[in-house]
Amino acid sequence: MTRAATPPILLQLQNPDSLSTQAAALRSLKNETIGHEQRKEAWIRWGILPILAQVLSTRQSSPGKTAASELNGPASRDPPSPTTDADKACLQAIIILGSLAQGGAAFLSPIFASGTLSILLTILSAPDCPRFFVLPILRTLNNVADRLPLQSQQQGRKDTRLADLLFSTDHVGALSRIIAQDYTSHQDVAAIELAAALVGKLCTEEVHKAILADCGVLDALAVKLASFIVAQGFVLPGAEAHVQGPGALGALPPPAPPSARLAPILRAVTVIVEHSKWRAEHFLSSPAIRTVFPKQVPEFAPADVKRGPWGSTYLSGSAVPRQTGANPLEYFLPPVPLSPGKPSVSVANFPPLGPQASHRRHSHSFPSPFSLLDPPGTADDEENAVIPWLLYVLRAEGGMARLMAARLVTVLFRLSLTRKHRVAMLCYLVIPILLRMLDKDYAVLDDAEGCPDGGLIPPGDRLREEAPAVLATLVIDDQELQKHAVEGGAIKRLSQLLKETYNPLHENAQPMWSADGSSDGGDDDDPDTRPPDCRLGAQGFSPRHCHVMRYRENILKALAALVPFKDEYRKAVCENGVVPYIIDSLKPCPRDPPADTANPKNTAVDGNPTPTLLAACGAARMLTRSVSVLRTSLIDAGVAPPLFVLIQHPDIDVQIAATSVICNLALDFSPMKEAIISAEILPVLCEHAHSTNTKLRIESLWALKHVACNSTNDVKIKIVESLGSGWIKHIITQDPTAALAQRGIDEEGDNGTGTGMSRANSAGEQVDLLNPVDPSPERDDDLKMADTMPPSKMSLEMFLPDATRRRRLALHGDLDQSTQARQDDIAVQEQTFDLIRNLICGPGASEMIDHLFREIGQDVLLDALTDKLRPRAIALPPRRDTAAPPQRALQVPTEILVSVTYVIIHLAAGLPWHRQLLVSHRDLLRHLVGYFNHNHRDVRINCVWVVINLTYEDDASDRDGCRERASTLRSMGVMDRLASLEDDPDLDVRERTKTAQHLVKSMVS
Repeated sequence: MTRAATPPILLQLQNPDSLSTQAAALRSLKNETIGHEQRKEAWIRWGILPILAQVLSTRQSSPGKTAASELNGPASRDPPSPTTDADKACLQAIIILGSLAQGGAAFLSPIFASGTLSILLTILSAPDCPRFFVLPILRTLNNVADRLPLQSQQQGRKDTRLADLLFSTDHVGALSRIIAQDYTSHQDVAAIELAAALVGKLCTEEVHKAILADCGVLDALAVKLASFIVAQGFVLPGAEAHVQGPGALGALPPPAPPSARLAPILRAVTVIVEHSKWRAEHFLSSPAIRTVFPKQVPEFAPADVKRGPWGSTYLSGSAVPRQTGANPLEYFLPPVPLSPGKPSVSVANFPPLGPQASHRRHSHSFPSPFSLLDPPGTADDEENAVIPWLLYVLRAEGGMARLMAARLVTVLFRLSLTRKHRVAMLCYLVIPILLRMLDKDYAVLDDAEGCPDGGLIPPGDRLREEAPAVLATLVIDDQELQKHAVEGGAIKRLSQLLKETYNPLHENAQPMWSADGSSDGGDDDDPDTRPPDCRLGAQGFSPRHCHVMRYRENILKALAALVPFKDEYRKAVCENGVVPYIIDSLKPCPRDPPADTANPKNTAVDGNPTPTLLAACGAARMLTRSVSVLRTSLIDAGVAPPLFVLIQHPDIDVQIAATSVICNLALDFSPMKEAIISAEILPVLCEHAHSTNTKLRIESLWALKHVACNSTNDVKIKIVESLGSGWIKHIITQDPTAALAQRGIDEEGDNGTGTGMSRANSAGEQVDLLNPVDPSPERDDDLKMADTMPPSKMSLEMFLPDATRRRRLALHGDLDQSTQARQDDIAVQEQTFDLIRNLICGPGASEMIDHLFREIGQDVLLDALTDKLRPRAIALPPRRDTAAPPQRALQVPTEILVSVTYVIIHLAAGLPWHRQLLVSHRDLLRHLVGYFNHNHRDVRINCVWVVINLTYEDDASDRDGCRERASTLRSMGVMDRLASLEDDPDLDVRERTKTAQHLVKSMVS
């Protein structure tokens, strides 16, 4: 094969005579490559990317300039197009790079290898970046973001390289600056929407979401959302009087133009706040939201408001607030019927008849003004007006804006930031709309900019793809919402859609031209010898294939969310014939990617990517909760074999999900239990129990606990040997409150005193953990935005959270992480004790007790049980006004107490000498006596069962031992403890107490 002649354009670019020649050559190259995928590949091989990187790197920031502090200020006077040859060449290079990214996933690898994206972000982040560079750079970044899923379809982890660059401290400020600018021109509108689209596409990691909330991007998005509220005429009456108040913007945001799209803004806000109540509250308390939706307070009659000697106002003793009615936005929502079994719906859902019920959209006659007095309302009355506004948008808008409004209101509902009566509205307003979106004839306007993939698939398909995920988030863990969705035909529709995702795909894409088989553009070099920025990467998958996989994933999530509580719903899923399709969804993609990924067959053999596997495991887990389904449909469909493969999947999240399903398959009534034992899954579970991933350890121990229940002793011994006696000893001897003491966080802080606990948050500031959000009045006054600016001159610093809000956000993020880590530590120990409990119960229990005593050591095991019952305290940081550091009692986690007392119950049910070991231990029973009046009924009844087992006479030979144990218990004060349980609110505790009292009295009388 002969080497192709070097194109003249390449020679001009490699050795340009002047900048004008270089710009002209780049313009010719742009015209040659746009829309021609084969030419793009050839130019990659010829090394165009290093040349583009060199051209872009010549764009230097002007010396002596500082960061722009004003929006739409000097930058707005930039010329509409480049005037210098250097800028013209740079602009052509940006457009060419964006065109190359449109070639598909294969072009992403050389683009990342060339470092051009980092250079683009440096140009965009420069304080003197010309406006004519902003849109092309944002379009290029969006082109790359759109095609990242095509490249990482089979990968376990999402490709976060672009997100790591964009959301770094060096470049995230550019997003804040772009989003915070006003909607002054079509270019500004496009730039804001493209920047918001980048957030919606790339912000998937918690660390990135925290950065966007902390650096001001979330507050800037709130300003854009407020602009739509202003444009729609929904600013609450009287808000103008509060724009100068604490935490407000100082002026109403300018209205959004009719051409602006709401969907990208809603999506960006949603992806940042989801899964974090603190970020959601950070959004709802942003200056823009406070400005357009100030807090509504009750109004009092003038005669009730008194003025004190120093000018302060107060209420008379007979003051009664006037009837203010509901939030004014409630009057634009239709009344909904009460949900059965729910508390009565607020009057806000039933606007009064008469003149008050008639309002115009842009000139609202709201029934009540605002008062400057603080409200005495309850927490349930403090719902932000964003909620009813989103519900209005959900009903009034269409397309992606409607779906994103449903998604955001769903996220806020799941984070408990809505009123309780919203459940009825969600049932009757949101669920029917989401189900309607699943229909093929649902009309969607051509709103490609509102779609996160930039229009690679039709907007209607994208809408139907995301609707099941929103439905799943909405109904999860709420039986009332699940009931309405099922009655609306959700299971039948979703089942049919899941079947359709396995229909053959008909792609029109042509296979990518290869230079290896042609002399045009080819050469004699081995492609592997070329530099990374001169060779294409993996071809990737087609947009249609990725759409089908995401659609399948979301449908599986929705089915799983509908059936966790009702066996009839699980049976309905089986009756619709989708169990085989769920099992097929458990099969992963083959390790070797198919040769032609542009035209996939879409069969079960082709497998599923990691997100679909996780969703399929969730659906299978929900179905395994039904005994009848587990014994019939799931066995017939062969649920076990694919799970045995997934438990060793390379992705650890898949291992966790598959193990959680095996937990249900290993239950004692499950016919799959023997299959798990015979398939040699136990060594894998024991290996995963040693994993550094805490969630995998918990699920593996949970599965082993179920396997051990009522199994033969040889299986139990195998579990102990595989786990290792040293590992078991290490887990059970850990202090469940050690992590708490190290972090300096009191589990019972809500019930404690006001003692301060100072520590550093993630921002490096010392904060009081017990009083984290109560700044002094003097400091609060310093944080107010007293200066007022016209909207077109708002400072960028105004969109950064003030010190108090940033400190609160950082503190709550740290508390969330600490709490989750501690809960995981407790769960591991809880499951380990539960495993020991199941090892020493059932047939052959005495032999297993002896085996554990030999392997672990009887003193080690009994001392570990005793240590879990031992009262403990934490030393708080010393205070200036106290000589000795204060101490605070720590409560042993209830989960640990329940598990430990169960182990003691089974030890007390063993041989007489096992019982004698418990009684003769120096501290075990003495500590146990202190928990007879625990607030959890399981702990109380377990303590009573220990007394019953210790004093129950198996045969005549044990009578003397029973009397001795009963006498010891009585001397410890057990009878007084039992007497205190005679009137226990739990019937089982009262009945077992009678039995224990009878046994003790009969032995010591």
